[in-house]
Amino acid sequence: MKQSMDFILYDSLKNRKVIGEFTGSIISKCQDKIIFSNNLNIFDSERIAIFQGLFVGFEDRDKKKIAFSKTSNFSWSDLKACPLEYSILIPENTMERYDKEQFSDDFPFTINLLHTAGLYLNDPEFQINHLDFFKDEILKNPVALIANGIIVADRVVIDQNGDLVFYDCLIIGRDKNDELNVSYESFINVDDEVVKYIIILGVEELKK
Repeated sequence: MKQSMDFILYDSLKNRKVIGEFTGSIISKCQDKIIFSNNLNIFDSERIAIFQGLFVGFEDRDKKKIAFSKTSNFSWSDLKACPLEYSILIPENTMERYDKEQFSDDFPFTINLLHTAGLYLNDPEFQINHLDFFKDEILKNPVALIANGIIVADRVVIDQNGDLVFYDCLIIGRDKNDELNVSYESFINVDDEVVKYIIILGVEELKK
C-alpha cells in the first residue's frame, strides 16, 4: 500500500509543496538548523512564510560555535534561493503519543537547563563534547541533527559507556529512496558517530 504523504508540506529535494495555510506542530529543516512552529503558509509556487518560529542551531560567535534558540519570523519569496529543505506537519496521533509520554517537569532527577546550550557538536574545527560530564544524568528537551534526519525528544540519557539514549522521540528522516518519514519511538539508541549535533533547549526559551 502506498504511504500517504499528507504530512509533507514542503520538500525541496522531491519538488513537493502544498499550497495553503497550515497550523499544528510543524518542524522545518533549514540547512543545518531547525525551525519549530505552529504555522506555515505556502501562498503560491514561490512564497513561504512562518510566523514566530523557534529557530535552533549553532552560530559563529567570537571564533566559537555557540548553540542558540530564538523566536523569529521567516519569509521567502524565491524558493530557488530558499534555504528550507523540508517542512513537516507532525500527524495528530503521533503528536498525541509524544505529549502523553513526556516526563513531568517535577520529576526530581531530570536536569532542565535555564538557557539553551550545546551538548555535542561534531565539527572538525569547533568540536564540542560534554557527554562524559553528563553520564547517567537525564537531560530534558534535547534536539539532535543526525546524518539522515532530526530527533526531537523529551529527554536524553548518556549511559556508562557514553552511548546516547533518547526517550519519547519524534524522528524525521529520509529513507533509502530519499522519501521523508516521521515516526514516534519510546526510546532509541544512537551512535554518536552519526550525530551532527545535540542541543538542549533552555526552559526560558521554551516559555517565549
